[in-house]
Amino acid sequence: MLSDFSRKSDTKPAVFVAGFNHDRERENFVRFSGVVDRPTLTQANIPGMERQPQFFAENLASLSSTLAGVSEENIVVRVEGDKVLQTVIYKWPR
Repeated sequence: MLSDFSRKSDTKPAVFVAGFNHDRERENFVRFSGVVDRPTLTQANIPGMERQPQFFAENLASLSSTLAGVSEENIVVRVEGDKVLQTVIYKWPR
């Protein structure tokens, strides 16, 4: 590592770096999404209209369950001239 210390990297600096540890945060995400949708609010009973799922608590929480096999996701965004380059890495524990 020290032998290449003075060498300049060809990689552009990142403008955005984020990560999400799905294993650790799944329960918190499901609990949070249930609170955001205000589950104590009742839907009006309109004849002939089927019940729509709550956006966060049911749609996004079920997406979280679908992605349960993904343990971690990392995103790095770099800008090179007029291009925005994104690298997304998904990690599975298996």
